[in-house]
Amino acid sequence: MSLGQWYELRVAGSAGTSAGAGSGIAEGIAMAENGRLCAVSSGDARKFESMREAEEFLQRTTVTGNYDFEPVLCPAAPEIARPAKNTA
Repeated sequence: MSLGQWYELRVAGSAGTSAGAGSGIAEGIAMAENGRLCAVSSGDARKFESMREAEEFLQRTTVTGNYDFEPVLCPAAPEIARPAKNTA
């Protein structure tokens, strides 16, 4: 992992996941800092220093619903980055 990179837990099929990347998905759902779900684009996703840390967190966490999560190296999908504000 390089400086400025981190891992997020994203719902399978979301941007940056193996299924999401194959289908060109640019949005998705991630595990938020508060343990709830959030939009990937919100910037509220919980950041992990390693894939192992993300997986260990997932083993200790209960999420209501039937979700499959995948650790994703970020910023792995530049197409979901927030657009720059037009100041003109």
